[in-house]
Amino acid sequence: MDIKKSIEVLIFASDKPITLEEIANYTDIEDQKAIENIITELNNSYQETERSFCIRKVAGGYQFATNKEFYTIIEKLYKDQKKINISNSAMEVLAIVAYNQPVTRAKVDAIRGVNSQYHLHNLLEVRLIKITGRLKRLGRPILYGITKEFLKFFGINDIQDLPNLHQIKEITETNIRKPQKISKKD
Repeated sequence: MDIKKSIEVLIFASDKPITLEEIANYTDIEDQKAIENIITELNNSYQETERSFCIRKVAGGYQFATNKEFYTIIEKLYKDQKKINISNSAMEVLAIVAYNQPVTRAKVDAIRGVNSQYHLHNLLEVRLIKITGRLKRLGRPILYGITKEFLKFFGINDIQDLPNLHQIKEITETNIRKPQKISKKD
């Protein structure tokens, strides 16, 4: 059996990102670095033949993904399907949880300056955040953190892939249009 095709079919057939450990289990390959090398070879082959897809590392595993240049056409395909709509205030709560996890509701509220219970509840419902435990202090407040669904939703592999404060500042500075001086004419 062709090992390269076996790895490719496992990634293709999996309904979730498949880990190196799982691939090693199913293929009896003990060297996970060898599996990573084969995935790199597959991606190089897809790129050389100008395929519209690649294998991407997402949420700790590997899955097939469409190349970014085709995102707009894929959006059209799925525009009628139910989307997760996240308001700006819910996105704010999500960002606070992501960057401060594990975090209590009280800390989220303190950072935002308003009650965040509604948004935390909704983010739990759509599985972008989860309860990670309880703080060991009076009242034992609930701790929140992000989920694998969060990683999938944003198309990242790990929480470390989120932009840091410096990168966010650069992004916002380039995307915010600077006001122009308007001269008065008589």
